[in-house]
Amino acid sequence: MTKNNMRPGADVRIKMARRQGAFKGILGTLLVLVIISIGLMLMPQSHKHVTDTRPEIGQASFEVSISRKELNALVEKYINADPSLRKQFRFEMQKKGMMVYGTYRLFGQSVDFGMQMTPEVTKNGGILLHADSVAVGQLPLPVKFIMTYFGKKVDLPKWLILDSHKQTLLIDLGKAPKVQGVRVKAVQIDPKNDKFVFKGGFSDK
Repeated sequence: MTKNNMRPGADVRIKMARRQGAFKGILGTLLVLVIISIGLMLMPQSHKHVTDTRPEIGQASFEVSISRKELNALVEKYINADPSLRKQFRFEMQKKGMMVYGTYRLFGQSVDFGMQMTPEVTKNGGILLHADSVAVGQLPLPVKFIMTYFGKKVDLPKWLILDSHKQTLLIDLGKAPKVQGVRVKAVQIDPKNDKFVFKGGFSDK
């Protein structure tokens, strides 16, 4: 038998082996996600009453309207760079709302997630994010399961308050990092129309 006659059979075996390897990888990922889902279902549910802090901005206040691009630049510098948040979450305002990204190690694997959230201004000027959908890796998972996991396993900074029961994440601007010595509160959050209005003022707290 010549080498040319042997090659087609060898190529077929190589392709089959590659397909089997890819199939096993997909099955492994699905298995991990199923185990995570079952574990989250068995976790006891807890409810935390969410209230934000009214920012102390003094009498010499001002109001400013910024674009989504400008807002994301401020978020990146003053929120995403917070040492207590770094490597856990990253916020990015998009046209459809706030995206929250992160990476976690589960069962020895690094798993990326992305959470789509709808923002709402609270009466005290905080930003309340309602979780709409979550994707872990490339697969969507039930929002409540993931929010419960974060509530049990993730150590959040004091200015982030998670309510797994209501599936919300509150950005308490009264406790959030100052922007160049200025404390701010939200007035209007309108991602669709690219309009974000904040009231600010210098604060000693």
